[in-house]
Amino acid sequence: MNSSPTNVHDRKYFTSLYVREPAGTLLELATDGPGFAIDEPLDTLGSRLFVPPQDEEGASDIETLLPQFSQPGEPRVTYRDLAFIHRFNTPDDPDGSTIVLLHGTGGNETDLMPFARHIAPRATLLGVRGRSTEEGILRWFRRLSPMSFDQADIRFEAEAFAAFIVEAITAYGLDPHKMTCLGYSNGANLLAAMMLLHPGQVQRAMLLRPAMVLEEPPEADLSGAQILMLSGRSDPYGALGAVLEQALRAAGAAVDARIIAAGHELTAADQEACAAWLEP
Repeated sequence: MNSSPTNVHDRKYFTSLYVREPAGTLLELATDGPGFAIDEPLDTLGSRLFVPPQDEEGASDIETLLPQFSQPGEPRVTYRDLAFIHRFNTPDDPDGSTIVLLHGTGGNETDLMPFARHIAPRATLLGVRGRSTEEGILRWFRRLSPMSFDQADIRFEAEAFAAFIVEAITAYGLDPHKMTCLGYSNGANLLAAMMLLHPGQVQRAMLLRPAMVLEEPPEADLSGAQILMLSGRSDPYGALGAVLEQALRAAGAAVDARIIAAGHELTAADQEACAAWLEP
């Protein structure tokens, strides 16, 4: 049989050789040894996360991305059947605050969890998945062109997300007074639209690389709302943030709008700004 072997890979706990057979199926041949007990005793296997040596620097981020499991006898999160797929991450010493996360285009419910864990180490994280798709890529609402958006879909999804916030507070016993929503790019756009369309549902928000997507924003009363807006100086969509800022201020929100040295991507400067803004 003709096949195409690859290099031998040292996986620390075993050694692998991959072979692709003529039809394209990739087969893995792995050794039994040295085994999973080379760096911890058998009686504690599975009690903590181990990562490959090359990933040790980012081990905390990897752990935040993974589903949380409880040891026998420990309390665990029971996920409720709500309108949006979502994921919790609870720290060892939660302070009662919650950050609700809305990913950007192509992300998912876990995408922003490492970022949020860095800015709020003791917050419970609630990552939410957008329900719209574009050629298999997750989004929060449909777009008609790169700069034209389906207005009916924005309003429909904004209403659904506003209802999700209410349901999540009740289902999981969250404190609405200690809740902050954080949206990035497409998630920030949906979050801002939802705040204008459904005032009062969210009082604290961090909008990272946001833009105004409502063609006819309604008159809204956002008195008491606190918003941090972070735009990138070289972001090609940055100009659209100014229109949104004006609308939020006109509605009565206290807006802290900043321009940082970045493009559309998130940077360490975003983490620093968000962490400082969250401090009491």
